[in-house]
Amino acid sequence: MTNLSKYSWITSAVILIAGFLFLHFKIVDYGGTFFMIFPLAVGFAIGTHDKKERGIYSLIFGLLVFFGFLLAGALEGLICVAMALPLFLIMMYVGYKIQQKIIKKEPKASQKLMLSIAPILLLLLINPIEQMILPEPTIVTIENSIILDYSPEIVFDEVKQMDKLDAKKPIGLIMGLPSPYKCELEADTIGAKRNCLFKNGKIVAEITKYEKGKVLEMDVVDYTLTGRDWFEFVDATYTFKEINKQTKITRTSSYKSILNPRIYWQPLENWGIEQEHKFVLSSLKKNLKEKYGN
Repeated sequence: MTNLSKYSWITSAVILIAGFLFLHFKIVDYGGTFFMIFPLAVGFAIGTHDKKERGIYSLIFGLLVFFGFLLAGALEGLICVAMALPLFLIMMYVGYKIQQKIIKKEPKASQKLMLSIAPILLLLLINPIEQMILPEPTIVTIENSIILDYSPEIVFDEVKQMDKLDAKKPIGLIMGLPSPYKCELEADTIGAKRNCLFKNGKIVAEITKYEKGKVLEMDVVDYTLTGRDWFEFVDATYTFKEINKQTKITRTSSYKSILNPRIYWQPLENWGIEQEHKFVLSSLKKNLKEKYGN
């Protein structure tokens, strides 16, 4: 057994870290090449080093070392790692099983070395082709509503500027999704800025429609939170509808994302935005109850 095979878990970790550094420094993009073809190739390569159960352990341990490196270096947050982990695990396992099925003869040491380099080469070669054929990101809209025991005018005044957002956090925010703690409005007029402040950044929106008790509409003009390299908020809207002396307030957010494959990432993105919506609406309800009772 060669040293390359003996320490194949280190090989898988090093290959994965190298691929991520290409991503981090924007040499490659957040596409299907990185999230699917690259880990599949890593699994295939490690399959040439270790057979049967040992190879699976090498892949898993190498992947854990890789994600541990991301967390320790604060290169990615826990929630991002948790979202990407299943896809990487699946694709690495598929690549490993493909190797086991189609290659029966033990490769030479030089062949193992070339196969170990192959995932990086594939990443660099296929990524630009993928970017040329991918369509432009589409706008996705998410909305959530809540019924409150207050008039639309009262709810409007409370939501346009929120001095605190401190409701109980849903699981996504506990795991690390950005959560605002304050939203400030510069002026009660179209064109004014509304700044939502987070621990590690902010979202700045410009008011495009301001009708008290009816609608507060904004275009997002600046976004400094984690994910800005692949994620872009487009606009945000609050609408207010009186129903039986109560108010139905609906929060709508529109965004674009370059993460691929979309079939995997879009449901996770939608879930993350809904988590933030629920936190904001719960904080609004809490603030209104503290201020007006009921």
